[in-house]
Amino acid sequence: MILWVTSTTKESALAPLRAVGVLTCAAALILMGICLRLVFGSSSAVLAEIRDAYGLTGGELALLTTGPVLCLGAFSAAAPRLARRYTAVVVATVAVAMIAVGSALRILPSWPVLLGGTMLAGAGIALGNVLGPVLVRIFFPHRLGLMTGLFTSMVCASTGVASALTVPGATALGGSWRGSLALWAIPALAAAALLAVVTVRYLRFRQHAPEPDGAAEPGAARTVLRSPIAWAVTGFMGLQSLQAYALIGWIPTIYRDRGLSAQTAGAMLAVGGLLSVVTALTFPQWAARRRDQRIVAVAAVALQGIGVFGVLAFGTGMGAWIANIVVGFGLGAMISLAVTMMNLRAATTAEAVSLSAMSQTVGYLLAAWGPMLMGVLHGVEGTWTLPLISLLLLLAPLLACGVVAGADRTVSR
Repeated sequence: MILWVTSTTKESALAPLRAVGVLTCAAALILMGICLRLVFGSSSAVLAEIRDAYGLTGGELALLTTGPVLCLGAFSAAAPRLARRYTAVVVATVAVAMIAVGSALRILPSWPVLLGGTMLAGAGIALGNVLGPVLVRIFFPHRLGLMTGLFTSMVCASTGVASALTVPGATALGGSWRGSLALWAIPALAAAALLAVVTVRYLRFRQHAPEPDGAAEPGAARTVLRSPIAWAVTGFMGLQSLQAYALIGWIPTIYRDRGLSAQTAGAMLAVGGLLSVVTALTFPQWAARRRDQRIVAVAAVALQGIGVFGVLAFGTGMGAWIANIVVGFGLGAMISLAVTMMNLRAATTAEAVSLSAMSQTVGYLLAAWGPMLMGVLHGVEGTWTLPLISLLLLLAPLLACGVVAGADRTVSR
């Protein structure tokens, strides 16, 4: 009888995947992941050109790096309510469509439109960030580590791809950085189209499914808000995101200030972003195989510390390239571990939605201070020493959150 119940439960859990199709679901998640950082990587590569084109002050330019991160915090909180009302799959499709429209608007020669389009894309990214791990849980409950790794590795790689190709794209378009920014709407359109196919098939399945996907379970939000484990996951998510957005937003500028060209500085970020795929793929699988993820958290934070110290200590030679590679490893490990723990620390889909929303709402509001504080601290002495030392000091609370969040518990016990 136990074997029969276990088999029946597994069949029920895999029913949504079979109804939609394994390849369709996997391709949709991969394309969705690619879209969730293109806006950040592409903008950071041409910040100097944007500043010069519109005559922006440092504070106004910071809106372009900090504003979208604030959107991540502001709109993440709406994801559970929208998912309960319209289903997670429908909301994820609309979110990616918002990214496509916001990216396309950046072609227009207007600073308010550029900022507004970036913010619209940021709102879509916020919803996608929360619902991406939920889609993994709905369609791949038997492959959480593998599919979380694939999803987050695409998120990490997209930053590097956008940073590396935006400047060459502008050159190919006759110097039009606006056109180059708008081209990143194309992968978002492709992802939205594929997610629309997933949505149609999933809703058809839901009409005949005996029970919902679990995202509407009442009381999950209260359970999460009262859980120390949930707050530790939130702290880990927020502090690792602060590190990520501070570095993604400013690394090209750091190396341009050290004398590198725009294309080389963008490539510096791109190499780290692309190689972050290695740890983004492997760390979730390592974490999912363990009941306790504390040692995984220690390893991820250690990689980040070594990388940031290298950025601080080395100039523009080979040491700087190695430092950026290690930073990429650290960022890939931390974001993928944070996303994995949103599912591992949740006992139900509803708890996963609420935990994902809480950790990203609070986390990204905290992360939004990263690019801003980097800019402010840079202005104190005119060097990047103080900002980078500050990032190193923030690794201590990040490690503490990781150790607590990595314990073998769920938010409901």
